[in-house]
Amino acid sequence: MPPPIYDWRSRLCNVGQVFLQPGQSDTGAMTLGGFLTENPEPGGRYHLRMSFPPFWKDRARNKDASWTITRLSAGSIMRIPLLPSVQLVSAADLGGTDAGQPWSSGEPWDNGENWGWRPAAPVAAAAARGSASFQADLLEFGQVLVIGDVIGFSQGNLDFAHKVMDISYSAGDVATVSVSPPLRRAVTTEDAMQFRPRVMVVCRNASSALAGLTRRNRISLGELQFVEALL
Repeated sequence: MPPPIYDWRSRLCNVGQVFLQPGQSDTGAMTLGGFLTENPEPGGRYHLRMSFPPFWKDRARNKDASWTITRLSAGSIMRIPLLPSVQLVSAADLGGTDAGQPWSSGEPWDNGENWGWRPAAPVAAAAARGSASFQADLLEFGQVLVIGDVIGFSQGNLDFAHKVMDISYSAGDVATVSVSPPLRRAVTTEDAMQFRPRVMVVCRNASSALAGLTRRNRISLGELQFVEALL
């Protein structure tokens, strides 16, 4: 049975986030059984770095920070959304907004809040687990995906992220996308490529997570370094 995966507390907004794909092997990854490993993994494992504001003043964020530090120190797997940045295809190119999509005006359920927005493009052909490339149908968006973008897949309760290392387009805006790391699961035409991916990671420097503590127990998080959890 796979270890539990904990969702990142949305109130712990970071001020900096970068997705990296450094090499063929790394220390500090996690296996399905929850064991840290130093064994090489084909295509390497991605990293995520996050930085935070000096302190949070409100109780809710400080409680979330305390809970998070405890989870990180226990080696827990965290599911973290990649926030809009230069590493993702822009909302403008995708014809939407990262603030969400408006409700239908005048409908009974209209409460003035926006729908959540996770744009996606359908997979155009099946690709096996471990493949370094796949095809996606970008007819709806055009040729918006380029080298260096980060994309991903959601399959069941698992999320996977990949950096675009090469890309070519054929007729009808079908993209052949080379990615790193390689696909962690097989994909079919029932799957969709996510433009707003989420990562599943374990913290490599949990002992440094608590960077500061004020007299009133306001918590400061240090720069956190994560590595892909292998599931």
